[in-house]
Amino acid sequence: MTTHRRRTLIGLPMPSRTVHISETGMRLDRFLRIHFKGVRVGGKGGRLTVDGEAVTPGVVLRAGQTVAIAGGDGDAARPPGGDGSKAALPPLSDADRAFLAAITLYEDHELIVFDKPSGLAVHPGTKVTRDLDTLLARLAGPDGERPVLVHRLDKDTSGLLVAAKRRDIAARLGRAFAGREVAKLYRAVVSGDPGEGGERRIDMAIVKKATPKGGRMVAAEPGDPDALPAATIMRVVAVAADRSKAIVELKPETGRQHQLRVHMALCGHAILGDPLYGDPASAARLMLHAHRLKLKHPNGRFVEFEAPLPEGFKPDW
Repeated sequence: MTTHRRRTLIGLPMPSRTVHISETGMRLDRFLRIHFKGVRVGGKGGRLTVDGEAVTPGVVLRAGQTVAIAGGDGDAARPPGGDGSKAALPPLSDADRAFLAAITLYEDHELIVFDKPSGLAVHPGTKVTRDLDTLLARLAGPDGERPVLVHRLDKDTSGLLVAAKRRDIAARLGRAFAGREVAKLYRAVVSGDPGEGGERRIDMAIVKKATPKGGRMVAAEPGDPDALPAATIMRVVAVAADRSKAIVELKPETGRQHQLRVHMALCGHAILGDPLYGDPASAARLMLHAHRLKLKHPNGRFVEFEAPLPEGFKPDW
């Protein structure tokens, strides 16, 4: 693998920002915490807009939308102290550089493919002390280009995560992920015995609902206008002798939030260690791993990547 020397860029989020494909389904209030950190929303005449329309912070975003904050004087809001000047991002420490190198599975002039460990957040958020996007922001060059993640993984999911080194490539790959042109295969350890045989298709619409524990994806009722079609292909790899757990391969045909996790839970075989849809005490981590990816490289050739299976994901019982 070729190692490239990188330089840091000074910069802060702009007063308006386009929603990236990896942020589809994200609530606006979280988007604001990530990209407009420190910006005060409000004041006389101030307004928050998505594609020019006034909205509330709880709205769910789609890729390609533009989020902007306008101040009372009609100018875009600025960070406090707000002359629009840029403040330096802290440089990467030697430990951060070593960490990124350790999780880099592949790198060329256009792409970086990471093997993300479970527990590493992709974006900033509440109680997040380290996230991959912020680390990548410190790798920007003098032209402003920086590696951009083109899809997402949940914090507790491990495995393959792709970043593009230029914005134009990121946009192209983002469209490929959104258009289901990328083949993805996950491996999971689930509770119980899902049965034997070949592939099984789980075709179950889901919808996000408020619960006492916060927003959760649940099975959609017939006729629900907010229902999101969702389909997953499951194949059983191995079942434990006592039938208490099994290893399965999961191939998402759609890309809904928490789709694999909620589909397995709704089938009665929740992924072990799942704090949202299963029993968090059943494993030391969420037992879901993004194992393989096949996509069209910017050079026009199809490439495949495989992230090694972590401990516990092989049938070595």
